[in-house]
Amino acid sequence: MTSREPQPQRRDRREDILKASLQLFATKGFHGTSMRDIAREADITEGLIYHYFAGKRDLFRAIIDEYSFLSLLRTLPDLAEQLDLRGLLIVLARGFFDVLRQNTQLTRLLLQEVQVFPEEKEAFFSDMVGRSILELGDILEARMSDKARSQVDPGVVARLFFNSLLAFFVEQEILGGKHMLPADENTYIEHLVDMVVKRLGPGRPKPTGPALVR
Repeated sequence: MTSREPQPQRRDRREDILKASLQLFATKGFHGTSMRDIAREADITEGLIYHYFAGKRDLFRAIIDEYSFLSLLRTLPDLAEQLDLRGLLIVLARGFFDVLRQNTQLTRLLLQEVQVFPEEKEAFFSDMVGRSILELGDILEARMSDKARSQVDPGVVARLFFNSLLAFFVEQEILGGKHMLPADENTYIEHLVDMVVKRLGPGRPKPTGPALVR
């Protein structure tokens, strides 16, 4: 009986296309990149791209979904079940920075393109920014003290939180602040989170198990 040799791992064509698109969009620009360019970079036929994506805008949306903060955002409900408000915001902020740092090309692409092309800007804001603010705003509203609930708009607080994180990352990593105006990331996170928690009240984690019968 002859032993079978291990089969080579099948290439993930969709992943190849996404990586090639992100690389080219970041270097040549969204409208400066053709589908032929992407096919050449991914080492596939141009027709195969359309098997996975309807066009470049569909590719842009898929890149946001795959490499942006959205994947971490989907874990928010589970994290909210386990952590108090301060712990949740610290984990969220650190995860936000980790995602941006791992995908600096995407951040550069968004900064370059969304201000110029309205359709791509619309996709970015509706899919990433809007959902982030909505998800966190709902959690903040559930965790706010009664006093804060009558005084504070949780959606505005969520917007301030994410904008503060993004502005810090762009300043440090994109604009060169790391070398000219260095700041400690953890200290920044701690101060930001403490300001939010102080304004909203510490809140409590939701119970994760059955109530005890006394």
